[in-house]
Amino acid sequence: MFAVILCSGCGNPRMIDLTSTASRCPRCGKSVEHSRAKIHLRSEDQGELRAAMWSLNSTPEFIKDNKPKKTSSPDPILKLQRDFERISDPEQRLSHVADSLCAKSGHFTKDDIRTVFPDTFEDILKGMLELGIVFEPRAGRYQRI
Repeated sequence: MFAVILCSGCGNPRMIDLTSTASRCPRCGKSVEHSRAKIHLRSEDQGELRAAMWSLNSTPEFIKDNKPKKTSSPDPILKLQRDFERISDPEQRLSHVADSLCAKSGHFTKDDIRTVFPDTFEDILKGMLELGIVFEPRAGRYQRI
């Protein structure tokens, strides 16, 4: 007897042999005890299970609904730091930092820069001001020009 289960680690649908007690997911390596797994389809014929799972080249609804969903986007601070290192032109680097910091509220503070670049925030702010990338409409608040 064979069955289709979803891996509790990666959500990958896979076929298991119910005569064995446990198996390991070929995709992520997570082990599962067959007696604890939720069985979605069961049959003596492996081909029948494959056909039922993948008929018409579509993923069955029970699999679509149970796939792990990406819940968070990449860390914005880490992304900005990586972008800063990736951009070679100094003026483009500073422009990108200013655009990123202003994206949410239209302005940023020295503390916002310090959060992203704790060791060089003063040099970064000075460079943005000297190159005319940002201005200070109110004390301690900077905006993109």
